[in-house]
Amino acid sequence: MINILLVCGSGASSGFIAQSMRKAAKIRNLEAKIKAVSDAELMDFADEIDVLMIGPHLKCREEEIREKLTGFNISIGIIDKNFYGSMNGEGVLDQALDLLKQTKGE
Repeated sequence: MINILLVCGSGASSGFIAQSMRKAAKIRNLEAKIKAVSDAELMDFADEIDVLMIGPHLKCREEEIREKLTGFNISIGIIDKNFYGSMNGEGVLDQALDLLKQTKGE
């Protein structure tokens, strides 16, 4: 089971992407728990996730987020702005899985 968390300003936009990602994961028979939250809720889920995908509009906070999550062994990446803008859950899922392979060899 792969646990993926998406974070954006309010969790609304990423919620739609998470829903699309869940559909894509189901089609692939991939066991994944995919959730979207606001940046204020991030630390509530830190000990439950394998991959964190940050909304592109929060790129300026990436370093701060990485510092907060030091020691949690989470793969962290920025959602591609084209995937985010088009609500392309399949693309974001591929991005998250590639990030996981690169950082953890999974």
